[in-house]
Amino acid sequence: MDAIRELELVVNTFLQAGGPVLRTIMQAITFLGDELFYILFMPAIYWCVSAWSGLRIGVMLLLSSGLNNIFKLAMRGPRPSWISDKVTPVVHETSFGIPSGHTMNSTSVWGWVAVEAKKKWVTITCIVLIVLIAFSRLVMGVHFLSDLIMGFILGGLLLLLFAKTWRKIGAWLAKLDWKQQVILSFFSSLIFVALAILAKNLGGEWQMPAEWAARAAQGGKEVNPMSIKGAITSAGIWFGMLGGFAWLRVKHGVIKSEQGTWQKLLRYLMGMVGVIALYLGLGSLFPKNLGWISDVLRYFRYFLIGLWISAISPLLFVKLKIGQI
Repeated sequence: MDAIRELELVVNTFLQAGGPVLRTIMQAITFLGDELFYILFMPAIYWCVSAWSGLRIGVMLLLSSGLNNIFKLAMRGPRPSWISDKVTPVVHETSFGIPSGHTMNSTSVWGWVAVEAKKKWVTITCIVLIVLIAFSRLVMGVHFLSDLIMGFILGGLLLLLFAKTWRKIGAWLAKLDWKQQVILSFFSSLIFVALAILAKNLGGEWQMPAEWAARAAQGGKEVNPMSIKGAITSAGIWFGMLGGFAWLRVKHGVIKSEQGTWQKLLRYLMGMVGVIALYLGLGSLFPKNLGWISDVLRYFRYFLIGLWISAISPLLFVKLKIGQI
């Protein structure tokens, strides 16, 4: 183990000695960067606050999470508990450590929430959330400090790039008809998968060191850091969300998210019923050990989730008279 890793482990062990109260608080905060939280959070903006803002925040999330999976596969860094018995992972993670996905995603997503809101108190709240979510990953024992730093850098660069380009890209997309936009959504979604496969194969016959594998598998929990499931998840939602939105906007219009008071709550609750049914229902129904067939089914499952959020649920809201387009 090199000297830098030894120093970073000191940070982890020191924070993990903070006691059960700190650990419980940080475990709640780390949930704010979990995939499940974003699935609960993103549709609320789209259905109940601003459809356009929700779409942009969703795009930012999918870009960040998809790229994070690709960078993890390319960099292949261990998690603290994989190389030392001094660190106990509080939450179970199956992917590589660097860059921290929670840190990268929170930097880009909550950073863009601040950009959309344009309010000082929202900006301060988002900055605090970004820092706390990153800090929680050290307490959870699942990341080194360098993982967080790389996550901050990549998330910040993505945020800056998106801020500089989204208007130009939006103007270009507006010149295409909805069918062209749907086709573009599909093929651009495949880029996530193609880049993940490329990153996975960069190391040739690389295998996870036996020491890492032994520690990572303690407790009998599955660890598969070479998986491209994260990229497939992002790709599926990307196609469903952007393709569905393109079709809905041209054929029917954009949902008026600001409309109503109690209707907003109904829209959210009814919409989440569909999301959870697809997320958990199809997740338990589709087989997971059939190789590429399982990957295709995973893509289809998340495509349906994206399509439901962006297009199907708004039409249902209109039908039930709890939403307008």
